[in-house]
Amino acid sequence: MENFSDKEWIGEFFLPDKFENRFYGKVSSSPEKGVVLSYHITGRELPAESNILHGVLETGEKCTLVGKFSPAHSGMSFNKGLSTRNGKSGFYFLVLGDFLSEEEQFNEITFSLTSMQEFFFPKGFKDLEKYSEKPLFHIDTEYGEIEVGNNAHFSMLGNDITSQIYNSNSDALTELKDVFEKINTKHENSFFMLKKDISYAVTLKTHKECAIETLYEHLVDISNLFAILIYSPVYPESITLKHINKNDDEQINVSTVYPSLVLETRTYNLCNKERSHFHMPITKSTTDLSKVIANWLENPKLFSAIVSSIQHETGFRDEHSLHGELVLYATHFESISHANKVDNSIKYEYPVSKYGSEKIKHQLTRIFGAAGENSFGRGIGNLRNEIAHVGRPKSLLTSLSMRDMVEISQYLQVTILGYILSTLGIENGVIEKYQNEFTP
Repeated sequence: MENFSDKEWIGEFFLPDKFENRFYGKVSSSPEKGVVLSYHITGRELPAESNILHGVLETGEKCTLVGKFSPAHSGMSFNKGLSTRNGKSGFYFLVLGDFLSEEEQFNEITFSLTSMQEFFFPKGFKDLEKYSEKPLFHIDTEYGEIEVGNNAHFSMLGNDITSQIYNSNSDALTELKDVFEKINTKHENSFFMLKKDISYAVTLKTHKECAIETLYEHLVDISNLFAILIYSPVYPESITLKHINKNDDEQINVSTVYPSLVLETRTYNLCNKERSHFHMPITKSTTDLSKVIANWLENPKLFSAIVSSIQHETGFRDEHSLHGELVLYATHFESISHANKVDNSIKYEYPVSKYGSEKIKHQLTRIFGAAGENSFGRGIGNLRNEIAHVGRPKSLLTSLSMRDMVEISQYLQVTILGYILSTLGIENGVIEKYQNEFTP
């Protein structure tokens, strides 16, 4: 997880083309605290306000901090005539590997996401995953091309293959050695490589060059989709930015990008939670990912509220947040029913009947029935109104326990996700497994 862990570097920092006015600092990148520069400036002369800051780290690497830097607001101290300023400044991105200008434009970014590898293959079986130079698939969008393909690391396979491959059958091992030596002799200008590691990555190439912020927005759109498919917060695990250095004979530079995420600790822990490929209802083998991505990118902001509920999940509920969820999901139900031109009298029942699993229907019927309401559709509507309207008698709110309402909220959320997955072209059988897996 190259980007998705706490890191820090010490270095000297300066405004573009102002290396002579550099100052000491420490830049840190954390999924929970974002990208922060802690700096120490000696003397009365302050760097001007800037949206770009360059640095040379103790590793010898160049870097660029993207975001507003305004040292005038830092704390000042005087000691025997010496003026010093110590301060902290947050940034949107740390770009490791080059000095970028404020106007710099890009058109290619490659990234991986948390839990994405398990989506493609079981972690414990990665040695059996075959490497391919060709992308898994290629999609054309209105703003660019998207590819999903392999990243792999190799080592040289020695001439004596038995030094790296073992079989308790010595005759078979000897025969393999002899055959391999013949192949090596026949193809003397080729080199066999031993796969050491393999992973999947997404590459986005835009038709037009754009700012790093715009590229990152497209990345977020795809991570939001994976959050729905995996039913978990999903954030960038590694990001590399490819660009041409026009001042250096058109040389292609590759930089590592650390975005400022600022996640809740509980959300960060959910991102890092171990998942089993075999228990994930939606994987590469159960769905046509290229079609799903293409459908999602037609309107990636359409379901922003439900996406936000997953991306900022903490696994913790209080009464305030739970009431907000119930009203929000009930409103989503209304929207689904309206889009399907359903009669207003069944607007809370229809989404469950159409897009919910039998398990969800049964559990909602059970919970509301125990509270004295024999129609779960009417129960959802009444519960929503008791929360939303001041002065309304709190019959269901009094009868239902906190655990009941937590479960109701999850059933409603997963029903809405069933509707979204259906619009993306995922098969009903897969959706039902998804809903059964992710509901109590």
